[in-house]
Amino acid sequence: MINEKDTLLREIQRLTLLLKTLISKVVDIEPNDIDVAVEETDTVLKSTFDLSLNAISIMPNDDFKSVIKDLNEEHVERLTELIFEVLKKAKQTDKTTGFNIIELIKKNILLINFLDENSDTFSMERMAMKNVLQQGL
Repeated sequence: MINEKDTLLREIQRLTLLLKTLISKVVDIEPNDIDVAVEETDTVLKSTFDLSLNAISIMPNDDFKSVIKDLNEEHVERLTELIFEVLKKAKQTDKTTGFNIIELIKKNILLINFLDENSDTFSMERMAMKNVLQQGL
């Protein structure tokens, strides 16, 4: 029983670190290289969570809520931050990013609302992200 719990905890930590690494790469990338960041992000999200930025952007809200309710809260938090950073970079360039920016903004707000409703922790960072997103970035 304890071994299973340790294994699960290590897997959660591994996925959290993976998401943090993606966030860091997106933050550090030049806006004109957003397509590289989107491609790498999609590859990792697809293999890890069976998601992509485009899939998230076109997924009906109820389906998306069903997907995220099964994720660890820390992973939802990091996914929210990752999408926010991708959107910021995408907004700085005229390149086609492979996803609908407006719909992805709406999904990111949905993620923030989900966390606000289901988390015991109040986050000023989430509130600030939501305000920026609501202004259309």
